[in-house]
Amino acid sequence: MAKIVAVLIAAGTLGVQMAVAQAPLRARSVAFTQPAQVAALDMGKLKGEPARLSWSPDGRQLYLQTLEGRFGQPNAKLRHYVLALADGSTKDLDAEPGWASQYWTMKSAQSSPDDPTLKIELKTEQRRQRTTSAAMGGDLARGAPVTGDVGASAGDAGAAAFGAQSVTAHVMRLKGATIGEFINSVIVPGLTFGWGPKGSRAIAYIDEKDGRVIVMDAEGDRRDVSGSGNALLPAWAPDGTRLAWLQQDGRRTFVLQVVNVSTS
Repeated sequence: MAKIVAVLIAAGTLGVQMAVAQAPLRARSVAFTQPAQVAALDMGKLKGEPARLSWSPDGRQLYLQTLEGRFGQPNAKLRHYVLALADGSTKDLDAEPGWASQYWTMKSAQSSPDDPTLKIELKTEQRRQRTTSAAMGGDLARGAPVTGDVGASAGDAGAAAFGAQSVTAHVMRLKGATIGEFINSVIVPGLTFGWGPKGSRAIAYIDEKDGRVIVMDAEGDRRDVSGSGNALLPAWAPDGTRLAWLQQDGRRTFVLQVVNVSTS
């Protein structure tokens, strides 16, 4: 694994691949390597749930913020870590670094850093929904891991009909795609999407059905990242040559995945 990670770092640092940030990305011509596992994160040890993922300016580290409690609540406790891409090691921090905060402001904005008209639409609607279901981002937005339902028997279906209730859904959409959905909870910008670096006119977001990572360009064309699933917090490297995210691998474990990004 260390050898794979070293290749990823070399490609991003030395600019072996074309930097997406130099020109607008076209989804039809973008290619990804297979996801490489950089680190396994035990949230039982780190405490809380993943809340932010930010790249350092030199592309050698990723800042991870975790949250104990619920998003938007004043009594929620934040914890801060830096992950080294070279070996996947984790270091505790006392506070969020300035560079991480600046990155997050760009990544999670409502509008593209290139074009204010390329803007995420927000919509709130009332639905009838199973009380046990959790739409995209719902459980994590409440401070609990997303586990999901894998199936339902006839008895379960009958119980669900009686267990349905009216819920408030906050939906984020861009170019006809749902890039975030929060049920009975506050919207958490950046949890389910991340704008590409300036110049790329691109966004990475999480598919609402199966958690795949999808890259979309300014025209609305899309390309899936093969091998991704149950993903969270997609984040572009500052030079646009890599894409990272957290992938759930068990109830309390997330894996930091990274792919190289190239265009033709």
